Amino acid sequence: MITIWNKIFYYPIYNALIFLMGTVTFGDVGFAVILLTLAVKIVLFPLSQKSIKSQIVLKKIDPELKKIKKDFPDKQEQAKQTFALYKKYGVNPFSGCLLVLIQIPVIFGLYYAFYKGLALGNVPIYSFVHYPENANAMFLGLVDLHGKSLVFAILAGVTQFLQSYFMYPKKTKEEKEIEAKEPAKEKTFQDELSKSMTMNIKYILPVFIAVIAYQISAAVALYWITSNIATIAQEWYVRRKVNSQFELKKIGNKLVK
Repeated sequence: MITIWNKIFYYPIYNALIFLMGTVTFGDVGFAVILLTLAVKIVLFPLSQKSIKSQIVLKKIDPELKKIKKDFPDKQEQAKQTFALYKKYGVNPFSGCLLVLIQIPVIFGLYYAFYKGLALGNVPIYSFVHYPENANAMFLGLVDLHGKSLVFAILAGVTQFLQSYFMYPKKTKEEKEIEAKEPAKEKTFQDELSKSMTMNIKYILPVFIAVIAYQISAAVALYWITSNIATIAQEWYVRRKVNSQFELKKIGNKLVK
């Protein structure tokens, strides 16, 4: 199993890092890390776009989902109406699962490439890849990517917090008004669990990533910073696009009625 993972993910990512160092960044490790991280983000963007879109639209149609649960007590009919609603808005609630499954080995591959792959070791180098003669691990002449960096670790935590903030934005005035009109009900275990997970992702995860990034290396911290900034940019782009499309579709649905 480990051999398969190495051949499919770790070795290709490691060689891609060395290739960038040798042909694009002229031996600069830091810019190679940034370019490789962005390249992976671009490749995974179609899946990320679907996942972000589903997350945004599901939140927007939450009042309609609650109405279905109220109007159709029968579970079978409730499921039928729910999937019909998903189809109407072109959303797939399970799209994020595929993204997570693909990202996990890629993230570990990137981690090992940055953590262990900054110097030649026991990883096989492809015939068309040449390790640069002068590899420079001093990013911008200030940070040694082989060592630890408190500044990079803090930036990794801060950018992770910003990413979580954009992922779970505050409720809009319209959403608050809708909730205020709904009858008060006792919170379920699922509600409490969801709230707890959101709080942990928003406030605990950034601290955890900052600590881990400092303990491992500045190269891994640089990866997290780049990845988080790219994710924030993707989130902003998709959210803006989806909000516009959703409003147009909502108007279209009203005109049809």
